[in-house]
Amino acid sequence: MILLLLFALAPHIQIVSGNDAMVTYRELVPLRVALDPASRTFHYKGCPEARANEEWVSPAAAKLRGYKEHSCASARQNEYVTNSESRVPRDRAHIAVLFVGNSLTYFNEMPRMTSAIGAHEPRPLLVDSVTQSGASLEDLWFRTDALKRIWQEHWDYVILQERGGRAAMERGELFHQYLMMFAEQVRKSGATPLLFMTWYPGNEKFFRSAAARATVGLLPVGLAWKRDFDWDGTHPDLFGSYLIACTVYSMIYGKPALGVRIDFRDLANRNEFYDVPLLKQSMNEEQAKAIQLAAWKAVKNR
Repeated sequence: MILLLLFALAPHIQIVSGNDAMVTYRELVPLRVALDPASRTFHYKGCPEARANEEWVSPAAAKLRGYKEHSCASARQNEYVTNSESRVPRDRAHIAVLFVGNSLTYFNEMPRMTSAIGAHEPRPLLVDSVTQSGASLEDLWFRTDALKRIWQEHWDYVILQERGGRAAMERGELFHQYLMMFAEQVRKSGATPLLFMTWYPGNEKFFRSAAARATVGLLPVGLAWKRDFDWDGTHPDLFGSYLIACTVYSMIYGKPALGVRIDFRDLANRNEFYDVPLLKQSMNEEQAKAIQLAAWKAVKNR
């Protein structure tokens, strides 16, 4: 079924309904425009001057080819397709975790690192992620398939991460709004929402309040963060990502991550800048234990 809406800031996914077995959602169809070689302009679907037999491409491709937006742009429409599908059955042999965030999450393959350190538990971790560079929770709501991913499988935990630094505090009510919207969908899907507390001086009180207001658990990464854990002034280095992974482990299993894996070079993608710390840095047992205990202390004191 196709649904046309007047153009506006439109979420990529809209959940229509869901239960333990099924989910129905609307998914935004990628925007296409019709090229008019005579006028060197492009028309959106819904424009009276658009012709079905014209070449249809993405707006970005049209602009790269030198075409200009036609004045009928106000007539453009969002197009949705409605899908219903069965949810992946619940896997009670594992603990399933979904990260929803940005580069602070995907740097150093942190989700896979988390999976690796929980691999030998009686109920090992199954971890996946939906990430977008520089994204806020609002961006993740509108521009990714995070909502669909939350509902397609039966996650035990969904970890929600806002931009780093002062971003959450500066975004204020917008941050709270999308945190609560995500948390509501996570709970409806049957999972437990956790708020990723990022690292920045003064973050602690704000994140505690935000977690309480949204009735979500607090993943207290920022409580254990050390200034020298960043790689480039923003992103975590190997030790920072390991701290995040150990904090997740302790939050889920209720114990320190003592004796878990500390070498993750095999996870690195050598062609990606965000995995450089995995290849250039190393960690010894003493350093790892200090991080494991710091993560556990943060979880106990959250």
